[in-house]
Amino acid sequence: MGRTHRPHHHAASGVTRRRRRLVPAALAVLALSTSLAIGAGAAPASAASSPQPTSDSVESFFVQVPSAPGSSTSIPLDVDLYTPAVTPAPAVLLAHGFGQTKADLGPEARELQDAGYVVLAYTARGFGQSGGSIGLDSLDGEVPDARALVDVLAGDPAVEQQNGDPLVGAVGGSYGGALALMLGATDPRVDTVVAAITWNDLAQALVPSSAGSIDGATAAPAAAEKAPGAVASGALRDFKSGWASRLYGAGITSTDPCGRFTPEFCALYQNLVTGAQPTSAELGLLARSSPSTVLAGMHAPTLLLQGLQDNLFGLDQADANAKQLTAAGAPVQVQWFNGGHDGGGIDGTDTIIRSWLADHLTASLPVPATFSYAVPPSATAFGKTITATAYPGLNGSGSGQQLALAGPESTVVNPPGGQPAAVTGLPGLDSSSVAGRTAAGLLSAANPPAEQARFVSATLTDPVVLAGAATVRLRVSPAPGSAPSEALLYAQLSVSTGDAVRVLPGGVAPIRVALPATGAEVTVTLPATSWSFTPGDRLTLTVRTTDSQFAGSPTPAAYLVAVDGPITLPTVTPAATDQSAGQPSTGVLLGIVATLLVALALVVGAVVRARRTAARVVAGGVAGAGGLPGASGGRAVAGPGAPELPEVPEERRVPEEPVSAEGPPLSIRGLTKRFRSGFLAVDDVSFTVERGQVLGLLGENGAGKTTTLRMVAGLIRPDSGTATSFGTTIGPGSPVLARLGCFIEGPGFLPHLSGRRNLELYWAATGRPRSEARFDGALAVADLGGALAKPVRGYSQGMRQRLAIAQAMLGMPDLLVLDEPTNGLDPPQITALRGVLRRYAEGGRTVIVSSHLLGEVELTCTHVVVMSHGRVVATGPVGEIAGDASELVIGVTDVPAALAAVGALGVERAETHAPEGIRVVPGEHPVEAVVAALVAAGVGVTDLQRGRHLEEAFLSLIGATEPSA
Repeated sequence: MGRTHRPHHHAASGVTRRRRRLVPAALAVLALSTSLAIGAGAAPASAASSPQPTSDSVESFFVQVPSAPGSSTSIPLDVDLYTPAVTPAPAVLLAHGFGQTKADLGPEARELQDAGYVVLAYTARGFGQSGGSIGLDSLDGEVPDARALVDVLAGDPAVEQQNGDPLVGAVGGSYGGALALMLGATDPRVDTVVAAITWNDLAQALVPSSAGSIDGATAAPAAAEKAPGAVASGALRDFKSGWASRLYGAGITSTDPCGRFTPEFCALYQNLVTGAQPTSAELGLLARSSPSTVLAGMHAPTLLLQGLQDNLFGLDQADANAKQLTAAGAPVQVQWFNGGHDGGGIDGTDTIIRSWLADHLTASLPVPATFSYAVPPSATAFGKTITATAYPGLNGSGSGQQLALAGPESTVVNPPGGQPAAVTGLPGLDSSSVAGRTAAGLLSAANPPAEQARFVSATLTDPVVLAGAATVRLRVSPAPGSAPSEALLYAQLSVSTGDAVRVLPGGVAPIRVALPATGAEVTVTLPATSWSFTPGDRLTLTVRTTDSQFAGSPTPAAYLVAVDGPITLPTVTPAATDQSAGQPSTGVLLGIVATLLVALALVVGAVVRARRTAARVVAGGVAGAGGLPGASGGRAVAGPGAPELPEVPEERRVPEEPVSAEGPPLSIRGLTKRFRSGFLAVDDVSFTVERGQVLGLLGENGAGKTTTLRMVAGLIRPDSGTATSFGTTIGPGSPVLARLGCFIEGPGFLPHLSGRRNLELYWAATGRPRSEARFDGALAVADLGGALAKPVRGYSQGMRQRLAIAQAMLGMPDLLVLDEPTNGLDPPQITALRGVLRRYAEGGRTVIVSSHLLGEVELTCTHVVVMSHGRVVATGPVGEIAGDASELVIGVTDVPAALAAVGALGVERAETHAPEGIRVVPGEHPVEAVVAALVAAGVGVTDLQRGRHLEEAFLSLIGATEPSA
């Protein structure tokens, strides 16, 4: 029933409402959405009372709250209240990130409303249309505000009550995440908390040297107690100035230098940016904005989601929150995901949050002790999520993996003023995106070499999965002629795979060391992260004197830095995978039943249509080759009493042979295809692809590449010839096609569905178990982040292309066929795909790539088949097709004189190459002798390339097959 009136005042707050919209829900749509939500296990329902249907609505209003504790004046908070179609229902209080408003919470609020929750989204004080000043989630401001909003929910008849209290969950990310934790710890009416990418101790997070241990349990020792190698107590310099200035700028107005910040926080920021040490009063101010101050009072089940891509609030902050919650007796689960302030925010966590609310707000299920962590994709490994039986902390669950680091003791210099500073990241720039990696790579390439020391491991021979905070011992000493009393350094890890270098997520670790004249040894804890190292990788530890994200030291100094022992990489023992473990929830069982009913209805419909078709066949005969193929002799089955249908011609039948593991992944013999127009698209094509090869099918547009691949995929039949895969003949419906994944021409995505849903439906259509899909690996290849949850109609060409490649790789097929896979991809994405395909084939699988991009085939493929005008003109390894690797292509200033000079030298062959170059096969003469002969003859050398490129070989090959006029 519709709700037309609510009280305008509650015990703790004044409420003025303005109704924004009221959308009545159709009963049919309501029934369908409710059944789907139950099937997903996410729809809340009251077990204590029968929900009453209401109108689906969103209301906007202001809530008056005290401007300060004990104040008689009030400020307004701008609120949106989302009411589901069925009430009473559990409620969720949504808190936004710093610099945002309730409008940014709209999409998430509507999703939760659709799932059956009452949702209160609001704008925190100091932002948007809410009044007051920004106090950074202060216990004297923002936290009491949130408790007043719980009062609003407690007085709302649409909110489900249990034992006289509202059933409420608090959810937030970053700024909102800390608010959710502090609200849950100070208001016993909060039944569950979800906090993402947030802090534990704000002082330690923004100024790592200003506090003691991260969990706040141990204060920093006094300066007199500092031993060599301990954290120094000098002037503050490792303030995260890059992030702090960005956050402070979000609250600045044009009329007031303090903007909407409280005077106390304004003074604190100005103090920090000038390099001063925070006072005890200022540290107390930051403590009033830290969950660490109040988490001892938390008892509600709590989910901590922390991102790997986060140099603002790293995994150590979530670890500290988890330790305090465990000590307080609150059930807690920790999950690390591939996002954060430096890469995607909390995109992709919606499903996790809704599942948590369903289990711990709607229901009261026990909190599992399991710990899951994402491992980002790399150039040679797929991204994945690993689950362990329990959260082990940042030190891992085993002894870890030790790697020796090589490199001499190095002198590193801190320049006057700390400038120029090394660039290791850009605050807020998505470092997991192509743009972020490219920008950071370009900037870091210019980092001053005198400011950094590098220590590199040997090439790894075994795979290692890092999960936690790596540690290493460093020895730091004053350089000759320099006498600093302390050192401020920054340490960072990176991984090298071939020529590709990738900085590990998590940012940098600032190191402040008390430095006597004899030097000091210090144990450095690197930022916690996760990464999958594969054989062939090398780990690099870089120690710098500057970092653009920190304030740094303005005093010039020089230090000697050396490693003192191996680096220890913590690891986590994964849990055994058990697809059948646990009892499914009632919602899941209902969803299964609903799915079976839908399937039954489809089967019944198909049977009815088949009988009607059979009746028409009996009455009027057959007008074509319709019908379903039977199991014997290729006959079509029409039904009892129907006339016998004509035999399928022998040459059109698919041989009924079992799938065999013998034979190469693909063997083509005499394949020919002529279209009805008479055009001969494929003419007697033959080649074989072996296991472990990445084969490039190369040819100009119209060469017959796509037609060949369509026959390989069983999409069309050849006029003659055969294609076999693993010893089995390929044809439409061949069982062996289950071992093939392909992307040929269009992927056929449904534009109104999300990318993730398209992949799920595609896999469901195969009829194979979901456990075989390997979704994590495919989604890592797509690298679409939060866009996976958005409709495909809004995707760019490159995004569609990456999703199509991921679709082809579902199930990790033994033979992967990709037709022009790089269309629409930018250069960094092409480079990443190149590594993925090579790695895919190294595992014993086979990849076929059709392309007209000669350079990409040369860089990606091990073998090549060159087609032109429907025929194969060359096959073999790429190097063999490209030609003699000993050839030299030399740019010269005088071609005739150059030819004479190398001819006099006695090379095997020399010829003109383009207007300003020569091609030389030097034979027994070294390259240096050829260049010396040119220089001695007075010929200028402008360019030198060894070997012939595939492009030249290709052009010469297809030139020989050009049809005569």
